[in-house]
Amino acid sequence: MNNQIDINRVRRMSVTSVEARHESDPDIRRRFESCLTGGSKGKEKNASGSISELTKSLLSHNGGIYRHGSAEVVRQGEMLSYRLLNGPMMGLVIQASYHSLGIRLQIYPKNQRQSRVLTAVLPKLSLALKGRRFEIGLELMPVKK
Repeated sequence: MNNQIDINRVRRMSVTSVEARHESDPDIRRRFESCLTGGSKGKEKNASGSISELTKSLLSHNGGIYRHGSAEVVRQGEMLSYRLLNGPMMGLVIQASYHSLGIRLQIYPKNQRQSRVLTAVLPKLSLALKGRRFEIGLELMPVKK
């Protein structure tokens, strides 16, 4: 049998207001995005423009997942989880959350090799993140067994 079946799925998507979704202020979210992308005052329009509307709509609700290349971004409440899907650091998870004191990044290595590499790189990375508009705290979490 060589019959092809064409399936057209239509998704209706209605976006509720920020208050109804219990989300943060759009201005705070914009500042968080610009801080993560390294945008400055002159670059803020370009930095926020680099995140597509599709990405924003997928991550606008709890449990939203966006896959791009070898990475996957998942929204879990007020936290974004970034997971590498292939390559030498496959399985590495970085969780980012915004707090009043700054941004907290928790790094979860999948195995001991990743943990050793990250332990060596973490001091240099922390030094590179100093002097940002928001304080960025890095935590290397233990390997799950």
